[in-house]
Amino acid sequence: MKKRIREYIKQFFLIDDTPHKVAGGAALGIFLGIMPGEGVLATLLFAYIFRLNRLAALAGVLAVNMWTLVFVLPIAAAVGGLIFRVDPKLLSNDFHETATLGWKYLFSWNILRETAVPLLVGYAVFAGAIALLVYFSLLYLLIKRKHLQKDSHLLAKKQP
Repeated sequence: MKKRIREYIKQFFLIDDTPHKVAGGAALGIFLGIMPGEGVLATLLFAYIFRLNRLAALAGVLAVNMWTLVFVLPIAAAVGGLIFRVDPKLLSNDFHETATLGWKYLFSWNILRETAVPLLVGYAVFAGAIALLVYFSLLYLLIKRKHLQKDSHLLAKKQP
């Protein structure tokens, strides 16, 4: 029984996958890691649903999860402010003030409309841009690595 569980876990996180699935898993993990409130379980679930590499997704979400909030909040406020034509400093200040007031104020209509929606859109746009950058960069590197390995195997076969 213990051996079967170990094999299942090994299969679940198998990294030997296509370049698309590995790059897609990493990009998904990074996207959900940057988005506030998303985490490891959501990443594993979406990676499973979209048939992406779960180990790459887990590595992506753990690489950027939680610590990015401090760095990404000003960027998300700037992007959300630009899209919704709101002052980014006002968005950041409203977010900090609402966080200190408590949860019941967070879900009021004014806070959702004026602060949360622009910030979430800013987060989504920024996280999407970073995820796309990671996806295409990693896909390029993995495909290049695969071709180099194939070429080295062909060279090794030609030599007597």
